[in-house]
Amino acid sequence: MERVWWKQITRANHFIEQVTDAALAEKSMILSLPESVPWYDTMVMLIDDILREKNHSDKRLEIIECPGEEAGKYLLEHYCKKEKRHQYRLGRSLAEFLAQSDDIVLNNTFLWIRDVNAKKCEEWVKFIAEYNQKMLPGRSPAVFILEVHDDSLCQKAKKGMKKFSFDQNITAYDKFAFCTLAATETDCKEYLRPYLAELISNICREDIELCAACVKRGSAFLKNPQETMQTILDTEVRSNGMEFQDTIEADEIQNRIWESQTKLVFPVIEKYRNYFIKKYQKMIQAALPVRNSFGEIIDKAEDVEIGTLVFMVGSGRLTLTSTAVYEELVMFRDARNTLAHLDVLPLEVVERILKWKGTENYLSK
Repeated sequence: MERVWWKQITRANHFIEQVTDAALAEKSMILSLPESVPWYDTMVMLIDDILREKNHSDKRLEIIECPGEEAGKYLLEHYCKKEKRHQYRLGRSLAEFLAQSDDIVLNNTFLWIRDVNAKKCEEWVKFIAEYNQKMLPGRSPAVFILEVHDDSLCQKAKKGMKKFSFDQNITAYDKFAFCTLAATETDCKEYLRPYLAELISNICREDIELCAACVKRGSAFLKNPQETMQTILDTEVRSNGMEFQDTIEADEIQNRIWESQTKLVFPVIEKYRNYFIKKYQKMIQAALPVRNSFGEIIDKAEDVEIGTLVFMVGSGRLTLTSTAVYEELVMFRDARNTLAHLDVLPLEVVERILKWKGTENYLSK
């Protein structure tokens, strides 16, 4: 699932490309990631692979937790040999000393600093700005990647630095596209997979790894989204070992199920109405005019709503050769009314309607 997200979803893959392109261009950056960024280790691994493949110097990616020490002091202590450290003299800034030293490990490093808070971000940005300013022409500088968890900190980037926000690069469509691709590998019937993808992307929304966990449940999730979601929350963890956050109330889950059904089922009901009218158009037109539920006079077949069609059959104005066709018409009418009253359809009804979409004209067989 993680490679589907980072390699096959266009904007997720582009996000990695932006980071690596900037690093290869020797541009330090602020990288804003949400706490729930999907498959963090895979993202880092893919970035590292690209840097190793395309970097023609000896630079290597190194990841550290944000140190408590001041930026310059930490780098002097950990990225300079002992004899080099002894060359440093007070009165000269550490940023200038490190920038103008050509025999230190720092020069060969893409340094990724994790979990940088607001105070530390300001400190590191100030250091990086001076470091870059003091860098001697023709030398290859260290590249600093400041990982933050607040998009507003991107605004602290100084001239010459890049800033990338995961949340500003990834859209709801990207999450839906991921669910759609992932759903192709489930045990769901083919005509239910778009519904599964829409349902999960709508319920989970911001949480891609939770989407993946739900998609893996396939048919079980369709049958009982709320219970399946709770089972996942109780028994599974993220790729980083952290628990999923239970932030969705039961009523909100029901509301999101309704939204998904409205988006996918309503258009099929309208398609069915058009199909029914086209098939029985002469008979319907001959039975007009008729008053609809609002008291309006309808005199064109294409304007007859599905509820009025049921009334016309039930009152004997239309004669169908099969009771099965009438039962289907009633089922579509009832489904429309249920959704119109903000209620959720049972899965068996959703399945029958979407199956009709998947097997065109199956009523005439």
